[in-house]
Amino acid sequence: MSFALTLCLVLLAAYALASLLLSALIAVACRAGLGRAPLASRDLLVIRLLPAAGAGLVALTVVLPAFLTNEPARDVEVVGPLLVALALFALLLIGAGACRGYRAWAAAERFLREVRSVGRWSASAGRRVHILDLADPIVAVVGGWRPWIVAARRVMDECTPEEFAEVVAHETAHVRARDNLKRLLLVASPDPLAWLPLGATLIDRWRTAVEFEADAAATGDDPRRRIALAAALVKVARLSSGIARSRPTLSMTIAADDVEGRVRRLLERLPAACRPARIRGLAALALLVPVASLPLHGLVQDLIEFLVAFGR
Repeated sequence: MSFALTLCLVLLAAYALASLLLSALIAVACRAGLGRAPLASRDLLVIRLLPAAGAGLVALTVVLPAFLTNEPARDVEVVGPLLVALALFALLLIGAGACRGYRAWAAAERFLREVRSVGRWSASAGRRVHILDLADPIVAVVGGWRPWIVAARRVMDECTPEEFAEVVAHETAHVRARDNLKRLLLVASPDPLAWLPLGATLIDRWRTAVEFEADAAATGDDPRRRIALAAALVKVARLSSGIARSRPTLSMTIAADDVEGRVRRLLERLPAACRPARIRGLAALALLVPVASLPLHGLVQDLIEFLVAFGR
């Protein structure tokens, strides 16, 4: 097998091993108490993306330089079945993630193409909103890179102008935070957590957290605006009762997540979720990985040789 092909297999195998280990680490941490800790959306985003991002970091900044430094560029090398199996598993992870991301993006695009024919533009709170003649009382940000704010006409008619303005402000907060793009990353993340209930649980927790944060960003400390948004949430929830929904994955929909908790937080001005420093410090730690791994390149190369030769 050529040097280049061996290198590709080694990198894929390293990605597979690292993503498995990091996924297991997150599962253990969640069982140990992290799963019950009050976390902000940025922390949950980091935790959920850690297996894929960490595995990519290890493969490209640790395994790649170790292999290039210590491995002679031979023309042909026979690799064992373990390395091939790990590489195929990595390709499966990456391919499955790409498929999930494409399906989510395509569903959002189909929805936006459909609403162009049944809606019209309107301005509210300084933001353009696509008003739809739909039975489903949807108010949402739909799409990934260039999301649209869409709203059913019956929601606009049910809410007062002040309430509807707060609804649009809430969705605008999602647009500014690029929450739909973050959700696309979560959906497409190529790691084992995507196949486990824990992965879905972390995404659900992230979604709830971003709804709380968008509520806070939309209303600030203004009691009147908080009451208006809380009233709109209740009205949309009532309109939505008993209606079957089929909405694209890349959408942040008002009144879709924990309406009771959001209303209580708006009315009682409950404190925001804490943000443990250990989660924020992961980004800084990641920058040290390439440097800290330099003394370990020999050990890494020994592990690579073991994987290459195993079962040969």
